[in-house]
Amino acid sequence: MLSKTERLILANQYRILKKLEDDVWYAKKYDEYIKILEEGYEIYYKEILDLISDENISESEAREVLDILYFYENIVEPYKQKNPNDQDIIDHHYSYFKGFDNNGDELKYLSFVRFLIKDQRKYAFVAKYADKTDDFDSHFPMLDKYRKMMKLLESKYNKRGDLEREEILDILNA
Repeated sequence: MLSKTERLILANQYRILKKLEDDVWYAKKYDEYIKILEEGYEIYYKEILDLISDENISESEAREVLDILYFYENIVEPYKQKNPNDQDIIDHHYSYFKGFDNNGDELKYLSFVRFLIKDQRKYAFVAKYADKTDDFDSHFPMLDKYRKMMKLLESKYNKRGDLEREEILDILNA
């Protein structure tokens, strides 16, 4: 599965990571990976290679995620802040970003959202819902719902800024 050269390169990379690592658990894990690679224990290669995603998120898929997050970050959340007594929107099931399903075709979308929020520290208004949403794992497919919402936002309202209350409700109910 891996050539001798690939195994050597990976083992050396893990040696470097081990030297840079302060956490004992990770250092031991890196030692284990080095041993697996040096000894050629193919049965355990999958454990190492599974650390790298098989899927890429295309530019259009990434833009779709960015549009969804934009809607929540720049339209829904500001409205809720300006209108804290509007229970129809505050309590609406889709009044906050639910995330994507971790157990299906939406995993790459979920991974990208987590990257944007945790690693890049973007979308602060959305980020506050991480605990409420199990770190944005919706446990249910959400992409179709978001697509309906975004289609309505673009086709009917064709706006990227402030929306009226009824317009936001219309989109949330899509």
